Amino acid sequence: MAIPNIVDGFTLAEAREQLSLWKDCAREIANGQAKRYRIGTREYEALDLPYVYKMVKYFSGLVAKLNGSARSARVQVVVPRD
Repeated sequence: MAIPNIVDGFTLAEAREQLSLWKDCAREIANGQAKRYRIGTREYEALDLPYVYKMVKYFSGLVAKLNGSARSARVQVVVPRD
């Protein structure tokens, strides 16, 4: 699964909420809750832990960016002299 590139679609509050949800998801998977099971003809498979960690990292960065605490690359203009 690819991580969505939807920076403009979230407010800071929404990004924080998503980050909290993904952290809860990671905690539940790590605790062994709901990996994969089958009941009759229905089957359920939880998300992979590496994907969940990618989403936690993505939303952590998004929260930092929306919060204004993320560092961006600095651009310098150099004018050569003769």
